[in-house]
Amino acid sequence: MFLWLLLFVGMIVPQVVMAAELPVPVAEEVFVYDAHNQRDPFMPLVTAGGAIVMTETSYTLSEMVLEGVVTSGSNDGQGGMAIINGTVVEQGRKFGAYTVEKIEEDKVTLQKEGQISVLRLKKEE
Repeated sequence: MFLWLLLFVGMIVPQVVMAAELPVPVAEEVFVYDAHNQRDPFMPLVTAGGAIVMTETSYTLSEMVLEGVVTSGSNDGQGGMAIINGTVVEQGRKFGAYTVEKIEEDKVTLQKEGQISVLRLKKEE
């Protein structure tokens, strides 16, 4: 009988001690990355099947900054390139929801749904 009691206590006590040593589950914090209208660097650029993932950032006009302009030298607005928010754009191409209509030496004309908007190059002081 004493042997059975020792065997029973020997089986129960280690399990109680092990249960007391288990770590307490902690609520996991969820991190949300704020991309600030830029491509999320943690998102893959290629799918598992090998297809290139196309991401397009949509800017409002107030978020757009004309950073630089390269023109062909003529004032007709033909040709040339501009840098808007770090992206090189050409005339006739899309930039988000806008179409680049005209690139001049100090401004770029954009069109969205029939509405014309102008970004001006800021002069250094």
